[in-house]
Amino acid sequence: MGEFINLLVSGAITGAIYSLIAAGLTLSYTSTGIFNLAYGGIAYTSAVLYFQLINALGIESLGMRLLSFFLVVVVFCPLLGQLLNVAVFRPLARANDAAKVMATIGILVALPALTDLIVDLGTKTWNWGLRSTDYVFLTPGVWKVPSETYTYRPLGSFDLRITSNQYAVLVVAVVVAVALWALMRHTRLGLQMRAAVDRPDLAGLRGVSESFTSSAAWIIGTMLAGLAGVVGAPVFNSLDSNQYNVFMFIATAAAVVGGLRSIPLAFAGGVALGVVTSWVGKYATFAQDIRGFKNSVPFVVLLVGLLFMARERTRRSGVVADAPPATDYTSDLPAWRVRLPWVLGAAFIVLQVFVFADQFWLGLWVTGLAFGLVFMSWVLLTGLGGMVSLAQAAFVTMAAMTAGLILDKTGLPFIPALVVGVIIAGVLGVIVALPALRLGGLPLALATLAMAFMSERVLFEWSWFKNGQGTKGWDIPRPELGPFDFEDEKSLAVLLVILVLAAAWLVRNLQRSVTGRAIIAVRNSEPAAATSGHSVVRTKLAVFALSALLAGFGGVFFATFIGNVTPFTATTQAGLFWLAVVILVGIRRPGAAVMAGIMVAASGHTFGTGWHWEWMESWHVVLVASVFGAAAVATAIRDRQVGLPFSPPILGVLAVLAFICLARVYSWYPIDWDGFDQYDEARNITAFMFGLGAMQLAREPDGILAFTAAQNRARRDAWRRRIAAWSAGGFDGKRAPVAATAPAAVMVASEPSEIPESAEPSGDQYVGDHPPALELVDVRASYGLVEALHGINLSVPRGEITALLGPNGAGKSTTCAVASGLLAATHGAIRLDGEDITGLRSHRRARRGVVLAPEARGIFSGLTVRENLQLWLPDPADRELCCDRFPILGERQNQLAGNLSGGEQQILTLAPLLAHPPEVLIADEPSLGLAPLIVNQILELFVEFKERGVALLLVEEKARDVLEIADSVAFISLGHITWHGPRSEVDHDQLDAAYLGESTSS
Repeated sequence: MGEFINLLVSGAITGAIYSLIAAGLTLSYTSTGIFNLAYGGIAYTSAVLYFQLINALGIESLGMRLLSFFLVVVVFCPLLGQLLNVAVFRPLARANDAAKVMATIGILVALPALTDLIVDLGTKTWNWGLRSTDYVFLTPGVWKVPSETYTYRPLGSFDLRITSNQYAVLVVAVVVAVALWALMRHTRLGLQMRAAVDRPDLAGLRGVSESFTSSAAWIIGTMLAGLAGVVGAPVFNSLDSNQYNVFMFIATAAAVVGGLRSIPLAFAGGVALGVVTSWVGKYATFAQDIRGFKNSVPFVVLLVGLLFMARERTRRSGVVADAPPATDYTSDLPAWRVRLPWVLGAAFIVLQVFVFADQFWLGLWVTGLAFGLVFMSWVLLTGLGGMVSLAQAAFVTMAAMTAGLILDKTGLPFIPALVVGVIIAGVLGVIVALPALRLGGLPLALATLAMAFMSERVLFEWSWFKNGQGTKGWDIPRPELGPFDFEDEKSLAVLLVILVLAAAWLVRNLQRSVTGRAIIAVRNSEPAAATSGHSVVRTKLAVFALSALLAGFGGVFFATFIGNVTPFTATTQAGLFWLAVVILVGIRRPGAAVMAGIMVAASGHTFGTGWHWEWMESWHVVLVASVFGAAAVATAIRDRQVGLPFSPPILGVLAVLAFICLARVYSWYPIDWDGFDQYDEARNITAFMFGLGAMQLAREPDGILAFTAAQNRARRDAWRRRIAAWSAGGFDGKRAPVAATAPAAVMVASEPSEIPESAEPSGDQYVGDHPPALELVDVRASYGLVEALHGINLSVPRGEITALLGPNGAGKSTTCAVASGLLAATHGAIRLDGEDITGLRSHRRARRGVVLAPEARGIFSGLTVRENLQLWLPDPADRELCCDRFPILGERQNQLAGNLSGGEQQILTLAPLLAHPPEVLIADEPSLGLAPLIVNQILELFVEFKERGVALLLVEEKARDVLEIADSVAFISLGHITWHGPRSEVDHDQLDAAYLGESTSS
């Protein structure tokens, strides 16, 4: 009994640390929709900072320890959380799950690397007075230093020992659990945070500032992660970043136990995981001979929990809105011009391998090309299939270790061993793909992570599979294929060049094939793909299997080059770093994957040994610098002429190139750099740079390549506008009128060639009997490169109902979105009572009185009826008034709003407005899907709003119903207002023409 209780207590204390991180994960996810896989890195950074502070301020003093604790948890963590929110998370609010996961992986890679780099520089390179964290096994706590142990005899028969550090964890965990429950369930901030994640667009329309709620969530979540790092470090006695990442992954299982939504259940799940893991290690006798089984328990729980508790029911693998096709910024170029950079890149690789590279650089090229094969597996799975896998490193290890086992035990030649290894990796890929049949988005990524850790901790630890109990692994000799001996680096490099080119060609053709289109169909909409005759199950399994086969294929050649493979050749956390690099360069292009592989192989050497120019003559450097310098100057001058901003990187390039020229010509030689003296410093600076780039470019699946392509497209379009102005004789010598801060997509969308000829301001400027409350003046709006509204002019008088009618695709919903602030106008003005509100976001417009009742019902389905009313009406008296007017709302206050009928949901949308009528009410398809009796009730509410002085803009498909109450009618077709006038002047011919898309101007 004593042993059982001691294991229970120690496991619960360990689990409490998991619970702190799980609470932060759940809080940030339920409030922002982003599952931050980087909380382990935040916990590690906080623990290291606390360690450095107490050693600098005085470890013996309780006051100094408390001050250090305060500076880390209360000062540093909120600042870090807000920085990450502004720089990374806020721009990702509308991104798909894949982009969110990949951005957090970038932080997971970059933050610990930056922390380690600062410590390494402060201890090994410069004397900053920092303490090394390499061999820290007794991490100081906050309460007692050194730690004290308290012994109890609860039943008089055994000793229960708890240290002061464990007490600190328990106290902190209990306080945090109670505080978080109170915050989320009994404060307005908690209600707003839950509303923002339930329907972020609608939250803004209800006056909730998404920036404020996301800031609060990230600040609190980061504080919880930092708290776990500071109080948990003395319990785990570790300052190793990989260990903290593992703690975070275990905490992920606890968050899944809470359904990714319940903070109390996540807390309980963390404690339970700690206890179960502790008990399994002692009492699971059936698994004692299975090495690593104890440490795999949390990942088993994670996988099972994902399959049975966190299944996404609204989105599986992707939806059209979340996974749009990539913007083709080269569509205006001829085919040869698009292919030219890739042909030149391939030629450069071939020349390096055959002509210029020595033995050392040939080795780096071989490594980079092998990585390129591995990284192309993400192009298939994520770039094409839209599914994020965190298990690619497991496929690499599986294939390589299987090939090594076959070569050693059977004596078979290299090719059969390669084939068997790749096939086994494909089988593992199919097994990993099984969760994909039920999961999509974030749950799928977490499921692959669980499978990867289970493989790493159990499968790869079997002694017969890894060649004994040590870390010897298997030797993989260079192959001999007929007359070709690949013992030489050049021969192996040539072989890999051929294989990489062939793989890139196959992947590119798969993307354009019928099978590729089937994969895209499944990615965008599984039900639609199934109705089109595509097997969703077969397609998903095939994508995962092909991805695993390609990763395993590259993994065998990587192991062949280094000559050996062990379970640590490609770890799961190394795979996360690889993914960050692929994200940075581009995850949709095979060529980008090859570039990423070469960058991974060469970056460590570059930062480790530096660069030297002795092999180049002075005139070589001058020539190269002059060519690139002239190109940079020409680009800068051209950009300024067409109105694009002068890029600071261009200035930097010019300065560096000029310095290189002068340094070589005058023999200064300060441009030579010997790199970092320490291997760890080179590794950390590499990881930091790649991670930083990945988290910034995660929103763009084509990475830095698409970013560059967008800039180049903007330059070409600006030049076309300038040439068009010259041709028309209207160019006055000034720069083209291009907004310097406008994004490339907007600049492209607004070019004259893409706007219909009839895009001049249209409409008759109708003004009713009352002054206009809302005005849209020459408003244009775009979705990416496609302009949807072409100069809308529309006024909505106060105390009148304006009906906006038109066929599907005419621009009705887009007009509503622009008026309410959901979609930014690219041109024109939006006015409220004569004041320009064009620059105001949706929540600010809602606070000013512009309210949108959206097409998909204006309720938060994940909140109760009471909470929906409370969000609009903080005053209980106002909520009571609504329930008196609509008794059904009072009867169902504790019911989830998503369980109401369609009519009841629409009533819940409009009822709060009766207590405080808005200035302008915009209703998009308010009668959609409702019974006639409910429709009449809704229309009566609109008439009541009108009588109370509200300006109403009604968008309806059922034109006959809305015409009965409308004061004026506007017809819209293909983004143009074709007619606007009094209802009395509308005849049946005009109405029919409006819905047939014909002109109604007459």
